[in-house]
Amino acid sequence: MITLSIDDQQEITELMKVMLTKIDPHGTHLTAVCLSQALELLNQYNVQIVFLDIEMPELNGIAVADKLKEDFKNLNIIFVTGHPEYSLDAYSVHPSGFLTKPICENDIIHELHNLRFPLESVKSPLRVQCSPFALFLDNKPFEFSRDRTIELFAYLVYKQGAFCTNGELLGVLWDGDPNKQGHLRQFVMDMRKCLAEIGLEYIIKKKYGKIGVDIDALQYEGDPEKINEEFLWL
Repeated sequence: MITLSIDDQQEITELMKVMLTKIDPHGTHLTAVCLSQALELLNQYNVQIVFLDIEMPELNGIAVADKLKEDFKNLNIIFVTGHPEYSLDAYSVHPSGFLTKPICENDIIHELHNLRFPLESVKSPLRVQCSPFALFLDNKPFEFSRDRTIELFAYLVYKQGAFCTNGELLGVLWDGDPNKQGHLRQFVMDMRKCLAEIGLEYIIKKKYGKIGVDIDALQYEGDPEKINEEFLWL
């Protein structure tokens, strides 16, 4: 993806560039400290996302956003500010997102997954090792609070994005024992809670009583089909 961070404080734009490069190492991540520099880059590159500071000297980010939306169609504008009270005014121009300083990578990833004009899937920092099954966050082991939750998550990865019913999950984890409904709810809650704590709850998809995992948002190594060989579900 091609991004442009606009902020009169160069240290902020450089920090954004570092985080965006970590999130999307193959992308192009540009920076600008003034409107003229930003417009030059926008005319030179096919920028997809602008991270725009709202309050800059002699420059109103909301007014700038209005102009950019007129001149560059399908441009995602994400406001960045240290003043959350500006959020209501900012949303009047219907941006793609809103970030408050200090910004962290997970906040950026969350906004990238909720763009007004979606891009190709942005990978989360959560990496799946298929065999033996393990999870890593920023190359460090990641664990859920409950031991059985990892098996639940492993099965959702094994299904490669397909939605699973409660009945299917009960059948896989407890041979269909209906008395384990409460246990299943606890593991689902644990999975969502632990992912929410690292800003990645969006990885879990829910639809009409079914649950799945956004496989396109995950980095993974190996063949998901091999996961079954470890857990012997089938």
